[in-house]
Amino acid sequence: MSKPTPFTIEIAQRHYLLYLLLPHPLKTALLSPQSRTRLDRINQAYNVEIYSGEGATAYDRTHRYAEAEQHEYPAQLLISQVWAPDGYGRALEVGAGTGYFTAAIARRAATVLALEPVRDMRQLVEQRCRREGLTNVQVSGGSAFDLAGIVPDASIDSACIIQSLHHFHRRDEIFEALGRAVRPGGRLFLVEPHHNFRRVARLLRHYLTTYRDPAFWRQERNWATHDFLTRRELAALCRGAGFRDVRISAFWFPYSRRLVSDPRRRFDVERILGAIPLLRHVAGVLSVVARKA
Repeated sequence: MSKPTPFTIEIAQRHYLLYLLLPHPLKTALLSPQSRTRLDRINQAYNVEIYSGEGATAYDRTHRYAEAEQHEYPAQLLISQVWAPDGYGRALEVGAGTGYFTAAIARRAATVLALEPVRDMRQLVEQRCRREGLTNVQVSGGSAFDLAGIVPDASIDSACIIQSLHHFHRRDEIFEALGRAVRPGGRLFLVEPHHNFRRVARLLRHYLTTYRDPAFWRQERNWATHDFLTRRELAALCRGAGFRDVRISAFWFPYSRRLVSDPRRRFDVERILGAIPLLRHVAGVLSVVARKA
């Protein structure tokens, strides 16, 4: 076994600041083999812990969906009005959560297979679909890593990942599975928070006030993956899995909600801002549309 270098990140032992601030591909490359193995267990346990019971029932409220903060923006608008003008066909959603976005996908799809590994969250997806009269949704307890055993190759028209990928650390494996599941010509639709300088500054501030305390970073649960994504990482994941025509858009610019409160008008303004090379890097949210070759 190779000896760890001074910059090897060891869960609950050293280099927590690096683990917080570095882009996901770089930090995972620095994790020791033992830490990578531990991270599987940590992520699974953490997600069950925080998204069960009250964590599940309060999820939409905690994330302030359908409230003044508009935290469902831009995903809800993209799903309902912008993406897939001809519908989603046979859709797959990875990380369905409470079903908030599942329902929007289902209204424009022939069928939806919603993957959600946490039992209490799955129950909320099923309850939401029954309440809204959506009979075309199948909810599965499998995770993204189980796709090969759940979804036949080339059987999906549209794969959707809405604000869930930042909880996963083996992202290349997820995309490889998606590349097999989506048929040639099928589409990938994704919305994820953006890892940029604003995110780094926020994490550094939290580190200086809270996270630097050994009592905090020596707890395994505080190493659970919650890594936002860069434009470069998203593009590499898509292309590595055989997706082409990768289009990345930027949304949630500083103060945009205060200046333009109407979501549709704000969307139109941010589409313009997102095309400006330097300005797009301060956006808080990225969306992706890509086609399977």
